[in-house]
Amino acid sequence: MSEILAEDFMSVVIPAFNEEENIRRIPSELLPVLDGMGIGYEVIVIDDGSRDSTAGEVDKISKLHKGVRLVCHEENMGLAEATRTGIKHARGNITVFLDADFTFHPQDIPKLYAKYRETHCDCVVGSHFISKGSTEVKLHRLILSRTLNFLYSLLLGKKVSTISSIFRLYKTEALKKLNLTSKGFSICAEILVNMLRDARHIEEVPVKLTTRIYGKSKINTVKEFMNHMRMLLRIFAWNVKRLFS
Repeated sequence: MSEILAEDFMSVVIPAFNEEENIRRIPSELLPVLDGMGIGYEVIVIDDGSRDSTAGEVDKISKLHKGVRLVCHEENMGLAEATRTGIKHARGNITVFLDADFTFHPQDIPKLYAKYRETHCDCVVGSHFISKGSTEVKLHRLILSRTLNFLYSLLLGKKVSTISSIFRLYKTEALKKLNLTSKGFSICAEILVNMLRDARHIEEVPVKLTTRIYGKSKINTVKEFMNHMRMLLRIFAWNVKRLFS
């Protein structure tokens, strides 16, 4: 890793809905990784209207670890709104988004940070599709992801191996400038699409995508596929407008 600058402060944002078992993993699996990086950090858990004890588990952790804080939605509003809330509350100059189920594991956060320090880029994508990355997801989800990534790359004119996953590091100032309108999981694609349109510097590093240990996935495959189709149509319309302008 290149030289660490003392002024770097990382906000780790974790959107969570009914993830009490996984939240309990924060002290043993996330915080030691962040402590070992030698920079300041905060962990912001966005409790998206959970009906279990997700908020209570975060509250317990925050009493023992001052860098952990809780932001609550009174009702479930979905990943897109939780993402916007996380961006609003992030105080670091860099922000990492992490799945609450740790299917992208915190141990790979230093890889994102090392690439950021090396390149000073606006975004580092943790990709399970590039060389040395790996995945354990089911075949139908793998095929869907590959198909969507191909269509996005085709319309954007720039190859990005994974455009829909949440595990990324951003310059916070770049995130806060975005006007994000997506609903659901497609907001991850919208963020990257807007950054590519703005000619932001994007890098990728290989990571491992695993299957969740606790709880159930919140993804509605059909609904999210339709959200991505709407996003792809927006990109197509942008391309047509640019062609005739």
